[in-house]
Amino acid sequence: MLSTAFFAMLLSAAPPEMMIPEGTVLPIVLNETISTAKLQDNEPILFRLAEDVRAGGSRGPVLIPRGSSVVGRVVKSERAGHFIGRSEIDIRIQEIVTPSGVVYDGLTTKIVEVGKNKGEKGQVNPNGEILGPIHRERDTLLLLFPPTTLFQLLALPRRGPDVVLPVETRLYVKLMNPIYAESRVALNTAAPAQLPAQVSRVAPQPVPEPVPRALPRLSSNSLDLMVTPIALYPDTILRDVLLACTHPFQIVEANQSLQQRRGVDGNWDSSVQALAAYPDLLLRLSADVTWTTNLGLAFGAQPADVMNAVQRVRIQANSYRSSATVPVVAWRR
Repeated sequence: MLSTAFFAMLLSAAPPEMMIPEGTVLPIVLNETISTAKLQDNEPILFRLAEDVRAGGSRGPVLIPRGSSVVGRVVKSERAGHFIGRSEIDIRIQEIVTPSGVVYDGLTTKIVEVGKNKGEKGQVNPNGEILGPIHRERDTLLLLFPPTTLFQLLALPRRGPDVVLPVETRLYVKLMNPIYAESRVALNTAAPAQLPAQVSRVAPQPVPEPVPRALPRLSSNSLDLMVTPIALYPDTILRDVLLACTHPFQIVEANQSLQQRRGVDGNWDSSVQALAAYPDLLLRLSADVTWTTNLGLAFGAQPADVMNAVQRVRIQANSYRSSATVPVVAWRR
C-alpha cells in the first residue's frame, strides 16, 4: 500500500522546473578569429555552444543542444600601451538561439577561462577580461635600464602584444543569472504493466514540444516604433531588409565577413546576400541583434501589419515635411 501511494504521488506531482542555475559554466567556440588590433567596442561576436547543456548534471534531459548559436558583444577592447600595460578584451554573452529557434536572451555572463592552443590557456582576470601576453623584452628593459634620455625612451620596444583568439578557440562562460529552459525530452514513465493496478489507470500526460519563441501580437503603435528606423528605405531595399531580419545571425556573419573582406557566402539567404552591397546598412542591423531579431519575428508573424506600419510612418514623415516647409515659404515672402 505504501509503495502504491508513493507511485501515485510521483505521477501526480508537477514536473520539476527546467532551470540552468546561476554559476553554470558553458563551453562556447569562436566562429572566427578576433584580435584587439581590429575589434571595436560594442561589436557583435558569434560563437556556438560546444556541448549539450543538460538538466541535473550530465545525465538529465538536454535543455540547450550543442551547436546552438551564441551571440556576444565586445564590452571593452583595449590595446597595450606604447610603454606600459597589456591588451584587454571583455566579451559578454547576450543571447543563445537553439537550432529550433528558441531564444534565450537577457543573459548576464563573464568569461572564466580561455583555452587557446592545445595545452595552453589564456589569462583571465577576476572581472572576466581576457589579458594579452606580457611584453617581456620591453618590461625587462624598463626594469633594468630605465630610460634617462629621449633617445633611450624612443629606442624602447613599444606597444605590447595584442589579444588574438583564433577561430575554434574555446571559451568557458559563467552564468551570473539562471536560464529557465525548455526541454525536448519527455519524462521517463514506466510501462503500465509494471505499475500497480490502481496507478495504471492514470494515462501519462504528453510533454509538449517547445515552439520557437514568438513575440505577442504587437499593436499598431508598437509596430510603428519598431519599423521607424527602416521605413523610409526604398521598397527594393526595404524588402530585403525585412526578409534578412528573419536571419539575424546571418546578418551578423555578413557584417563580420565584409569588415574582414572575406566576401559573400553563398550559403546566406538571398536577402542577406543582397544587403552585402550596403555594408553600412549591415553594420547598423548587426549593432542591435535584439531589435533585428524582434523585427524578423514580427514580420514573420504579422507581415501585413508590418507593411501597414511602414506606410503609416511614411505618411507621417511626408506630412511632417509638408508642414515644415510652409512657414519657411511664408517667411521668405
